[in-house]
Amino acid sequence: MMAKRPPPPPGKGQGVEFAYTALRREIVSLTLRPGTPLDEAALAARLGLSRTPVHEALVRLASESLVVLLPNRGASVASLNWDDLREMFEALDINQRLVTRWAALRRTDAQLAEIDAERIAFEQHEAAGRVEEMNESNWRFHALIATACGNKLIERNYLHLLTLALRIAYLAYNVEHFASKAAYQKHMNTILTEHIAMVAAIRDRDADKADALGRSHADLGRQRIQDVMTRGVSSELDIALDHPVAVLKE
Repeated sequence: MMAKRPPPPPGKGQGVEFAYTALRREIVSLTLRPGTPLDEAALAARLGLSRTPVHEALVRLASESLVVLLPNRGASVASLNWDDLREMFEALDINQRLVTRWAALRRTDAQLAEIDAERIAFEQHEAAGRVEEMNESNWRFHALIATACGNKLIERNYLHLLTLALRIAYLAYNVEHFASKAAYQKHMNTILTEHIAMVAAIRDRDADKADALGRSHADLGRQRIQDVMTRGVSSELDIALDHPVAVLKE
């Protein structure tokens, strides 16, 4: 079997972004599993870069809590445990409600059009079974809503949470990890329906409805993760079961 060729080197000045994008994709898709050591020299060789852009990319990923940097000990992919999940969903619940509410009050027509276009793109990726594209499109859909909320500090915090949730999404929304294909489709139909309702609430400037949908959507994700863990898929994510599943409930 022939060795996989490294990706073509990026153009001048694009090394950091290239390394960041490549490593982020591998981390959130669980190609690089939680706890995996990250050797800068090895990564640089694999990506066809010098160590400097790789180091800067790792620093950027550390700021998003995807990588842990240890003084004099290198770096590793950030671990995941029950406390991480509990805190993430608590924070996501509040932040998702807030950005969706404020988007309904503050969005521009141009922002609304971008949000709806991404909603359609998500539907197309889901229908075609493109899991990676679907997850990234879902990230962009909610990120656009956050931009429309009109508060850059809240937006930055929310995007941080969305990126953390991507690692969970790649596992939880794989059709193989549902009880059946029917269960998968039922869950995805609920997501699609809520996306449509979110866009409608933002279009109608209905802040209370948008708030309620933000909470419902966060709770839908939390229920999905709970189902994944209770069905024994957790070993694929190396979740430390220090607490009972009930911690994910209110």
